[in-house]
Amino acid sequence: MFSELHLVALVCYGLTGALVAAPLWGLTRAGGSGFSFGLFAAAVAVHFLALLSYTVSFGELPFRALAAQLSSLGFFVGFLSLAIQWLTRERAIALISAPLVILLLAGALTLGFGAAPAARSEGGPWFVLHGGASLLGLALMAVAFAASALYLLQHRELKARRFGAIFQSLPPLEQLDRLNHLALLLGFPTLTLGIVLGAAYLGLRRAEGEGMLVGAGHLGWGLASWFMLGVLVLARAARRLGGRQAAVGSIVLFGVIGLGYFLLMLWDTLSG
Repeated sequence: MFSELHLVALVCYGLTGALVAAPLWGLTRAGGSGFSFGLFAAAVAVHFLALLSYTVSFGELPFRALAAQLSSLGFFVGFLSLAIQWLTRERAIALISAPLVILLLAGALTLGFGAAPAARSEGGPWFVLHGGASLLGLALMAVAFAASALYLLQHRELKARRFGAIFQSLPPLEQLDRLNHLALLLGFPTLTLGIVLGAAYLGLRRAEGEGMLVGAGHLGWGLASWFMLGVLVLARAARRLGGRQAAVGSIVLFGVIGLGYFLLMLWDTLSG
């Protein structure tokens, strides 16, 4: 059941992305934002039901197995994007967030849903809280990535003095820059919480005399990610980065950290 619900959510995300992108290519006139917002909200709701169905089926929250983690990350990105659309009345964020969620859901469906390996299933609440906080932190970085991609696109249109459909469909540079900054500011303490909870989980495992090799690798990459994100946040706070530089930095940061986490979890899954 949860696989079918994931497919329905994927289709809804895809339709939303197409509706938002259509005016940019001159296929339709700007408008219909209420319908695209409602469709995106439906996608997030169905996505939530899919994760709820997974939880009921396997008796665990979807923060452990790789496919479930990809889906949960996609849900967080979708939910945050929906909140941004509701607060700002701008739908452009869906141009980036919808394809990103589709990619995550496609990866989850390709890998196949199943219960987590025994080591992670026995992690207790510390591991679950660590996984949830870490995924939320990564989702906030994904929001910064989406805002940055839109910023660079809008910046290119302004620099080329093109004031057509793309320029009119995107928010002002200042708004995109603020969204990027806010997402990074919220992402840093959230990722910090995830690392602290992960360290507590590893401490409990060590006290019980269990191995720590895989967990230590995750914690090490988490600390590296925390350091890279902290450097970017501090650089922004010190006004060492302009809007374009911050946008490029956010895109590179999300790419590096996201790829690192995925490869670690993939290795963990294949070796488990």
